[in-house]
Amino acid sequence: MSIEFESQDGRVNYLNEKLDNLLTGINESYGQDLLNELVIRLQRTILDFNEEIESIMGELKLSSNRRNQIIHELMVANEPVTQKNNNEENDDTESDSPEMSEWEKRLEGK
Repeated sequence: MSIEFESQDGRVNYLNEKLDNLLTGINESYGQDLLNELVIRLQRTILDFNEEIESIMGELKLSSNRRNQIIHELMVANEPVTQKNNNEENDDTESDSPEMSEWEKRLEGK
């Protein structure tokens, strides 16, 4: 017997077969009503679960997008500061060069 879980009908048929096997000992007049109620409750539970998962996944996606946006904004905001700091370091290095050369000349003289 092959069980087909990929389709909804296959899953429902599988559950119906298993529930029929479980309900063989119950009175025939209550068996079908009980089976129908169980199937309805199972379907409702599965639908609720799927809705909750879709909601959670949607919230997760929104949260991820917000986090990525914040990271992007922080990177863009820090970029000019970093470039400015690099320019200041280059200016300091250039201004230090003449002082270093004078210092080196004094050391060579001694």
